[in-house]
Amino acid sequence: MSDTAHRVACDEGGDPPCWSHLVEQAEFDASRPDLADRAGIERMVRDFYRDAAMDDVLGPVFHAARVDWSAHIATLVDFWSWQLLGDPGYAGHPLRAHEPVHARTPLTSVHYERWVSLFHSTIDASFEGPRADAAKQRGSKMAAAMARLISGVSARGAEPIEPVWRAAGGRRGGPSHDGRRWI
Repeated sequence: MSDTAHRVACDEGGDPPCWSHLVEQAEFDASRPDLADRAGIERMVRDFYRDAAMDDVLGPVFHAARVDWSAHIATLVDFWSWQLLGDPGYAGHPLRAHEPVHARTPLTSVHYERWVSLFHSTIDASFEGPRADAAKQRGSKMAAAMARLISGVSARGAEPIEPVWRAAGGRRGGPSHDGRRWI
């Protein structure tokens, strides 16, 4: 673009064409809200599980598990609302819920890596902000923890560990196998 065309674009009140990518990015970023309320969280959960159910890696796991989608979505909206907003209402045990899934279709690192990748891309496509970042961080940590716990190894990878409810004698918050308390 010539200097004259550039000046004309600016003089006519427009942005220089060379800035168009910056303007488009700013407009795109401004259109992505944070995960600030239950409605946003429900949208994120629905978008993610719609894509996960049809994914080549994750879809077969959901199919084999015969997921009741209306109940699953409601539970996960409660879970993420509790995680991100502090809303009461979630009373589940994520690891316990995934043990039968793992028994039916053994979950591998490929499944966890794909879950994290799809979860992050779902959030990035529609949301941005501190809670969106927190959701991605917590999702990554939970996937890593679940992979370790379901396989029965600790974070160090050397010692077997008991899932929380087993160590607690079936109750949350009981002592672990080494006497520490699980929360």
